[in-house]
Amino acid sequence: MAINRATFLSASLAAMSAAAAAPSPASPAAAGSATSESPKQLLDRLMAGNKRFVNNDFPVQTKFAEKRELLRDTQAPFAAILGCADSRVIPNLIFVQGLGDLFVTRVSGNYPDDLVTGSLEYAVEHLGTRLIMVLGHQNCGAIKAVYSAIKENNPLPPHLLTIQRLIAPGVNNVVRNGGTIRQAIDANVRAAKSTLLATSPVIDGAVKSGRVLLVGAVYKLGTGEVDLVE
Repeated sequence: MAINRATFLSASLAAMSAAAAAPSPASPAAAGSATSESPKQLLDRLMAGNKRFVNNDFPVQTKFAEKRELLRDTQAPFAAILGCADSRVIPNLIFVQGLGDLFVTRVSGNYPDDLVTGSLEYAVEHLGTRLIMVLGHQNCGAIKAVYSAIKENNPLPPHLLTIQRLIAPGVNNVVRNGGTIRQAIDANVRAAKSTLLATSPVIDGAVKSGRVLLVGAVYKLGTGEVDLVE
């Protein structure tokens, strides 16, 4: 189906400003919003935004300047997303969230190294973020590359090898058992969650106390839907 470019750009801009009319996280009323709602309620809010994205239901908001001013000195994103660097997976767009709503880290293969983990710790400890989502996606090129490298016993070249070393332990069993790429993508999301808990006392403690909810999910490129991964 052909998509009118002007319509697409208009919808994209609207999605990026989805929360512009809502109370700013920097304002006194909204500063407590990340703590007054339970982590499960915050997850429901995020997934409701994805449903709007799937239904092409974008609010029309234009007050970017006002929102920028409110967020100039502080922020209180209600969710942190560890996503892939893939150009098709844009968290603020696919969850219909605006400025100041999401704290996003993106790296090929959506797997946390020390810098990513530290960034997520910062969101939890200093910004009051109460929801962390590891977001994989359908047809992930990084997972496909690592899958092939393991299967063919042919390591990726330098720099890409860094990604392989992070991802391989989580998907080895899937490859060796002849599993699918989708199974490897799911396994990588689960492994990323486990690594965050194992390497970050900050995140692990916040999850155990119930202050933070850590979830995994996979984005479907064709439909725009986000499925939670157990």
